[in-house]
Amino acid sequence: EEGSSSCKPSHHWPQSRTFFQVFRATMVAASSLMRLAVLAASATVTTDSVPASDIEDSCSAGGTCMPSQPTSGEHFLIQTRVNRSSAEVGSPVLGYPSHGEIKAQGLWCEVEEPPSYWNLKTCPFGKAAQKTRVKVLTYNLFWWNLFNQKGGSGRSAGKLIAQSAGREGYDLMGFQECDDRWRVLADAKAEGLQGDWDAVDGGRAIALMYRKDRFTLLGSGKQDVGEDSQLQYYGKRSAQWVHLKHTDGTKVFFINHHGPLPVSSGGGCTGSATAQNIMKVIARHSHKGDAIILMGDFNAEPKSSRIQELDKRLDHVYAGTCMGGVDHIYSNCGDGAVEKQNLGKGAGQYGSDHDALSVTFKFR
Repeated sequence: EEGSSSCKPSHHWPQSRTFFQVFRATMVAASSLMRLAVLAASATVTTDSVPASDIEDSCSAGGTCMPSQPTSGEHFLIQTRVNRSSAEVGSPVLGYPSHGEIKAQGLWCEVEEPPSYWNLKTCPFGKAAQKTRVKVLTYNLFWWNLFNQKGGSGRSAGKLIAQSAGREGYDLMGFQECDDRWRVLADAKAEGLQGDWDAVDGGRAIALMYRKDRFTLLGSGKQDVGEDSQLQYYGKRSAQWVHLKHTDGTKVFFINHHGPLPVSSGGGCTGSATAQNIMKVIARHSHKGDAIILMGDFNAEPKSSRIQELDKRLDHVYAGTCMGGVDHIYSNCGDGAVEKQNLGKGAGQYGSDHDALSVTFKFR
């Protein structure tokens, strides 16, 4: 009673304890929901038809990662460390259509086939828009030989990059068979490459670089899209991408890929399923109004099912001649390619076993 010095527990204690337990649980739940809402605003996991066992983490632009736990009956897009800035969240992505048919069904790489008429060959820029010059490079570096055995051959790759950059320099570069992206950049800078660069690791020995003094990073990610055949097996093959904003406001979706072996093989996770998975990555993460640039060593000749499938969906801007033509550059603005160059294998005594390719775009 009020004013009593008695220490006897109140007969209301069990009810009070229940009240406080419920109150605490409610507050914890509310806090968790708020945290999930914040994470969802930074990184969205998109549902798709790839098996849920292949899910990896989604991450916010700040690097906070949240495991993507599927609920019953749901399937999720395989995605690894998709990072988005606050400037990108809410901007509409292109979206990937499906007509119900499945390619590579039952395999981890299975993918819905888009309608035959679907493509991303429409450039979003009108003639009245400001011209934006973007010079790109794709280069398989033959790392195990040129660097591990030949010691880089007197900065052979770096010399090629610096010497071919020209007065205005490169804007974007994609590398395959690249074990140390910072060494490549250091070699190129030592030979005269200009600009402030960032180098992004794509895993699976691929990397890309972009000029930080010309572009702001809006988002980035990487995803497995194919796998070598057992006839020549090294592992799964991925595509990495960055979403960038040029200083003049032009947005670019830049994606780098190293394709499955054997060269030009089809079926399973090596053929057109790889191409469709690449297109799904582009459609799921690029945004309306973006210039799209896809490049790499696809390990696929023009006659292959991979390249024939990609030719339906994007403008085939340029191809190399090495190994039957396995290095390629694609875009949704093919008409904007004003200069194309095969740069050869290196600028030292030894070089790569691939030719480096360069394309200069002017987006209107």
